[in-house]
Amino acid sequence: MDDEHTWRRVMDIIKRYDDPLVVVSATARTTRRLLEAAETAVGDLQGAMQLNEEIADRHRKLISNFLNHHNPGDRQQIQEACYRWIDDRMEELNRYLQSINRDQHLSPGIRDAVASTGEQLSSFLFARAAKVYGLNTRMIDAGTVIKTDAAFGRANPQMDQIGERAMVLAELISDGIIPIVGGYFGRNESGELTTLGFEGSDYTASILGSVLNAKAVEIWTDVSGIYTCDPRYVEQASPIPAMTFREATELAYFGAKVLHPATMKPAARQQIPVLVKNIFEPDHSGTWIGPEADSPTMVRAMTFLEDIAIVTVTSGEMLMGYEFLSGVFGILDRHHLTVDVVTTTEASVSIALKKGPGLEEAIEELNELGTTTTTDNKGLISLIGCSVDKTRDILQTVLRSVAKSEIVMISFSRSKQNLNIVMDEAELLDAVRLIHDSLFVITGATN
Repeated sequence: MDDEHTWRRVMDIIKRYDDPLVVVSATARTTRRLLEAAETAVGDLQGAMQLNEEIADRHRKLISNFLNHHNPGDRQQIQEACYRWIDDRMEELNRYLQSINRDQHLSPGIRDAVASTGEQLSSFLFARAAKVYGLNTRMIDAGTVIKTDAAFGRANPQMDQIGERAMVLAELISDGIIPIVGGYFGRNESGELTTLGFEGSDYTASILGSVLNAKAVEIWTDVSGIYTCDPRYVEQASPIPAMTFREATELAYFGAKVLHPATMKPAARQQIPVLVKNIFEPDHSGTWIGPEADSPTMVRAMTFLEDIAIVTVTSGEMLMGYEFLSGVFGILDRHHLTVDVVTTTEASVSIALKKGPGLEEAIEELNELGTTTTTDNKGLISLIGCSVDKTRDILQTVLRSVAKSEIVMISFSRSKQNLNIVMDEAELLDAVRLIHDSLFVITGATN
């Protein structure tokens, strides 16, 4: 959703379908710029407002360029309505920035309100522009349908309430109207704006597809499906024709940026297939995700994470066994920290996790359970969908590929069919490419 040309491509795709519901994300880089403005506002209100004005100007230019390619009689009226919407959102945004500056603090609630502005802009503007393109569209405020709890930044959808409120969408579709809904955000019981997490627009689509019992949920992006590894770093990476809900979930959980980690859950509950397709190659089959897929030759896909820390906690004399481990994981849960790899003994636990908000506070609490040490600058490689019958071959191939690297931690889950390796971050990308060349390029693991 980057420019007027992309919008026209998307509208052409929409015209292919009977009775579609469309969920849109923010335009490219908008959410990051909004959050940058919010963080800037703590110490520099004018600088933050300038960032917002740049966002507004980009959206005005987008709608103006789109409308200039068409000659509807009501073009001026549509453009004025779009400009008023942009101005209203910016006014609201500036009030949030003033509040941040006054309080010298960016609260989670205001952070979500600011972050949701991108989808509020794109859904209204896209719905108006699509009418000019011959589509019978109507923007529906996601906050009136997507009801969540109050866990700002990672809000949990309230599916029963969403199911009831989504009936308005079903009625519109039955009347031949195409609802346009902004992804990524909703509202809690108090009416406050909340967000579903990074790439949350995909999650919104899966939620709505589930409650409306859709035939399929299609995620249109700028790549032709899910790849064997991130093609920005691995030139030999190739699209995966099909994979299971579980594999896609694990891939997102361990760092793949194509999907929100929770996207699969609502669709899987209703057994609704999810397709990941390319806006710029609409006839490419992309990746089909469903309850079953042909078994991979060796491994379905791989991904990696940088900026990993290893936290090791050794129990004091007063805590042992389950009491110690329960205490450790209770602290991590309270601080919403996701554990990627863990090794344990009765009196010690080592945990690999992505560095981020809450880690320092968690470590302070972990110190109360025993001695805590932290090792930074690590990276994590995850192999997803490992063939159980080829476990030994996979391990041998991987260890041979990274024989010159120092492996810090390694774990294999037979039930989840995942292999995770932690190593020095400086060696990560070279190791990723070597493993990919060995498992995918040579053996063709996606066949």
